[in-house]
Amino acid sequence: LFRLAAVYKAALDLFEDDAEATRLWLANPVYGLGNRRPLEMLATSAEAQAVLDLIGRLEHGVVA
Repeated sequence: LFRLAAVYKAALDLFEDDAEATRLWLANPVYGLGNRRPLEMLATSAEAQAVLDLIGRLEHGVVA
C-alpha cells in the first residue's frame, strides 16, 4: 500500500494534480518501463523504485 501511495503521489505531481491523466498513465503500458503498466510494477520495492525513477526522469526531461 505504501508503494502505491508513493507512486500515485509522484505521478500526480508529474501530471500537475490531474487525477484522470495520472490514472490513465498508471493503468496503461509505458514505453520507459518496457511497455509494462506502472500499476503492475508495485509488487516489489525494486519495481516500484523503477517507476519512481522514470517519473523523476520525466520531470527533468530525461527520457532514456
